[in-house]
Amino acid sequence: MKKVFLILIIAMMTAITTVSAYKLNRVSVHDPSVVWEPSSKYYYIFGSHLACARTKDMMSWSSTRWSWGQMNGTGGVTANVSNANAFTSCATKTVTKQGEQVTFPDFNAHDWSAAYGNYDISGNMWAPDVIYNEKMKKWCMYMSINGPKWNSSIVLLTADNITGPYVYQGPVIISGFNISGAPASLSYKNTDMELAIGSMTTIPSRYTSYWGSRWPHCIDPCVFYDKEGGLWMSYGSWSGGIWILKLNEENGLRDYDTTYLSVGGSTDGVTSDPYFGKKIAGGFYSSGEGSYIEYIGGYYYLFISNGGLAAGGDTNDYNNGGYQMRVFRSMTPDGPYTDAMGRKAVLTAYELNFGPNSSMRGINIFGAYGYWGDMLSADGERSQGHNSVISAPDGRTYLVYHSRFQNSGEWHQVRVHQLFQNEDGWLVAAPFEYTGEQVTDGDITTRQIVNHEQVTGTYKLLTHRYGLDHRKKELATPIDVVLHNDGTISGDANGTWSLTDGKSYVTMVIGGVQYKGVVIEQTMEPSQTKQTVAFTALAKSGVTVWGYRTGEDPTPVQTVKAESKKESMVFYDIMGRRVSKLGRSGIYINQGRKVMMRKK
Repeated sequence: MKKVFLILIIAMMTAITTVSAYKLNRVSVHDPSVVWEPSSKYYYIFGSHLACARTKDMMSWSSTRWSWGQMNGTGGVTANVSNANAFTSCATKTVTKQGEQVTFPDFNAHDWSAAYGNYDISGNMWAPDVIYNEKMKKWCMYMSINGPKWNSSIVLLTADNITGPYVYQGPVIISGFNISGAPASLSYKNTDMELAIGSMTTIPSRYTSYWGSRWPHCIDPCVFYDKEGGLWMSYGSWSGGIWILKLNEENGLRDYDTTYLSVGGSTDGVTSDPYFGKKIAGGFYSSGEGSYIEYIGGYYYLFISNGGLAAGGDTNDYNNGGYQMRVFRSMTPDGPYTDAMGRKAVLTAYELNFGPNSSMRGINIFGAYGYWGDMLSADGERSQGHNSVISAPDGRTYLVYHSRFQNSGEWHQVRVHQLFQNEDGWLVAAPFEYTGEQVTDGDITTRQIVNHEQVTGTYKLLTHRYGLDHRKKELATPIDVVLHNDGTISGDANGTWSLTDGKSYVTMVIGGVQYKGVVIEQTMEPSQTKQTVAFTALAKSGVTVWGYRTGEDPTPVQTVKAESKKESMVFYDIMGRRVSKLGRSGIYINQGRKVMMRKK
């Protein structure tokens, strides 16, 4: 039998291929909250200071406008009212409690926030969240009206169209009442407190102070449906932590039939309160704001942004910068929320949770990074946060956030990354921004998008660790590694790697630490034209790693035998699998691998 030798050439896909450029139009929307509008097939993002943008593909964004309205004397809506007049009188006059119609207080949200004077509402309308209420057949906007001394409120506005005009219905939750030395107008009698917890001749003493370490600041709403169709709102910023309330699906306001016990209400460790609801994260004056909850693949995921939103770089101000998204999950919408190590989102004491001495609580899905792909140092992202998430109708899950940049001051833009669940059900973010990749959530669990030989090669590896020093504008930057065909990793880090057959999961051990994630193909940023293999993976500790392929495996090529049977040649690849397809130029192709016959 005549013997010949084959040289295995792993060349189906070059390390980086050039593809058609995608169109990326950027917008600046701070605190972006994303929602899908089905009739127009647009995704909208609403942000602070009336910012709004839309897109059909999560790549090409365009700024747009929305407007206020006001009920007129004939039952219609007067459009385009001023900011100052938009929140003065509630359109909702009654609500149902325990089966009876009761009077709803006519809360003047503008005057509440303006109680201390010298107030401009135009700079204090923060972080709206928009959702379509199926029972009301209305678009519901939950808006933060911020005041200078905790005297803030989250209010509901509704509209027939996603861009308005939105009409003020009433308050959902209010903070800052009865602060010592506050104007008399900041009385609980001017709020919905008695409607929520009962009539009182005097306010409980627990509410008269501790605005900061104990009670929530009523801003940054996130409204979502649970898997049974129940409506909820998380809210809060820094200080007293993140809280949650049950809403009424019929009118979008607070559900006044849902009651909450007072648990720890005389201490900073309060976890439940008759008025504020249930605490689900933070407390004790620790940082944490911009909560967002999304139900994905059997879990409710809670996103929180820790640290200060500024770009950083001020070595004299410890709180300047450090914004970073942390992730927890729960089986129920109101918690308890924990991370992969079982660390609870609710604190039991003050905790420094950002900066160089940061605690490791919450999944660090990613943070400041640079020199990634074709990035220059000036392109480096930092202080990413106040995100939203959407399980989109196209079968993908998107993370939408605002980011500042390494050398661009406080200027910011919106970025979008695709999210996936790893084998343990924890979320990992694609290592490059979304540019039209076709992989869906279902693809990850049902097919192997990239095979073993395509993964093999040289890589840039980036570790998103805790404790970046934002005062020095520290970035995570990549190192060089090689993923060898035999499942080992070498270079600036050592370890092993393997794929899960029939799925797109990858497991890595790097420096003795196990990471679980997914491997896909992506377009490198910011080139928009270079496509490569990329992975994202998570350690149980909460540390995330990203990688992208830069070149072929430098391991010496290997030879395998092939046999001639009668007049035909039968070839086998390096894995011992029979080669069955003849391609051009004498190259034999088997299951995506190319082998070339060479006599020796």
